[in-house]
Amino acid sequence: MGARVIVDEFDLIDYEAGASDEILGAECQSCARLLRWKFFPRDSSRKTGHGPQCYKCLEAPRLSIEEHVSRLSEMNYNSEGTKRQRHSEQETFHLDRSGQQMQAAEFLVKLRNICPSLYATQGGIAGDVALYVTGGVPNPEWNHRDFKYLGYLTFGLMPEYSEYEFDKQRDILLRATNMGWRSVLLRFIESKVLTEEQCDKEFGRPSGFIADVSWFKKLQQFRTSKNLYFL
Repeated sequence: MGARVIVDEFDLIDYEAGASDEILGAECQSCARLLRWKFFPRDSSRKTGHGPQCYKCLEAPRLSIEEHVSRLSEMNYNSEGTKRQRHSEQETFHLDRSGQQMQAAEFLVKLRNICPSLYATQGGIAGDVALYVTGGVPNPEWNHRDFKYLGYLTFGLMPEYSEYEFDKQRDILLRATNMGWRSVLLRFIESKVLTEEQCDKEFGRPSGFIADVSWFKKLQQFRTSKNLYFL
């Protein structure tokens, strides 16, 4: 003999409850089940004489506002869409990224030593310096201009690697809050204005294990993209 199946009356669809000349029941406003009146509490203040929710929904545990917000926040934090917005080496961006700190003025002097065509001017935000490289003649790789914008830095003590702001609720990287001087060098290398060798000679080798992600890995990606370009 097969196992006995026990069916909960709440899970049965009672078509007669709604398809009759006499109204025998209603749809629960919480679970949307079509149920007879015996499954609803009496409520003389309502036209139907019964409450809008069935007994089962009324007996179900209710979350407080704080619990509901916490549940939604957790679902949002762990959603697939949120995970896709995180960096593959996300944890390294939360670590101390100061490394070999350097004053912005000293960095500019060193940068000009290896890039005489450097042009620095006041940036769009007070305290920021916009960096350009000039060529004297229009360059097809620079949209036929004789200069190219290569980023910015902020006057003061610069960390070696850029520091970032995060969306605290979803742990998503938003923007750089303190530009690292090696991030600036990467822009010059990727724009083919400087070489790795020039940067190593003037600034030395990068420090700390963060360099694996924020320096060497980016350079490797740049080398790969150049190789693909020339294939």
